[in-house]
Amino acid sequence: MKVFLNRRVHIGPWGGGNRTVKTLCERLENKGHSFTFDLSQDIDVIYCHDPKPDGSTGLLYDHLLYMKHNFNIPIFQRVGDVFHHRGKQTTEYLKKTLVYPDAISFITDWAANYLNMEIDSSRTFVHDLRSPKLFLREKRVNKSNNKKIRLITHHWSNNNLKGMMFYNKIDQLLEEDKYKNLEFVYLGRIPENFKPKNIIILPPQDTEGVIDELDLSDIYVTASQYETGGNHVVEAISRGLPVLYHSNGGGICSLCKNNGYKYTSIEVFQNVLDLAINDKMSSKKYEKFVDTLEDVCDVYISIMEKLVDAK
Repeated sequence: MKVFLNRRVHIGPWGGGNRTVKTLCERLENKGHSFTFDLSQDIDVIYCHDPKPDGSTGLLYDHLLYMKHNFNIPIFQRVGDVFHHRGKQTTEYLKKTLVYPDAISFITDWAANYLNMEIDSSRTFVHDLRSPKLFLREKRVNKSNNKKIRLITHHWSNNNLKGMMFYNKIDQLLEEDKYKNLEFVYLGRIPENFKPKNIIILPPQDTEGVIDELDLSDIYVTASQYETGGNHVVEAISRGLPVLYHSNGGGICSLCKNNGYKYTSIEVFQNVLDLAINDKMSSKKYEKFVDTLEDVCDVYISIMEKLVDAK
């Protein structure tokens, strides 16, 4: 089976979508299939990562439909972003494309609900977002017992909807005597107008570096809103951290419902933070995700194989 992918792989820290494409390519090769980023008549199936125009391939969704209608090439579409952060016009465009694929996979049930799509498990599916199997490796760093309680978040995007206003409020909390035994690490890219006094800012790191930083931490915090999924929280859960997440988190709320505490305001955040600290003191263990991104990509490949067989 030869698969066309409408996204090229970027090198270095880039985000979860890029990692999915990279892992899918690796799993295709592992199973004896091939892939290409060039649209041609000899492909068997199209993998559409999302429908927005892409600078790395120069292709529009209409190009994919041309192949479907003229050469009977099936389309498998992964909905990894509902484009809330990009605006209503882009979301509406996404909705219009969803009538065409032969199979669609959503990364959270929230995403399907947001787009008013019913899941029938024959054409439409939910395959929850997961991290690469590397996130299940053994710890190679250990935190000293006399260290402060360490909160952490990480974002490769500097979009303000990642929670910058709320992180500013947390930054102010850290000045209070009650929280003098806490530290908060922000790993990733930040907007120019985000200049906290107390939060420790670290630059983006590769996967191994992210795992080590998570392992040095006690509690994960995300203030991100209207996320379709949220790779950052999936990674934290894979390392056994409790997650404090915003009630407007979107798909994050689906992913974290059994692995932390939801808050609606800075006042509620303080309450759930106390709960998480008490959990740490009592050595409470949180459920980890044991299935991986590789497992999800294998499911994608199985669906595409069935589409090709049905041609």
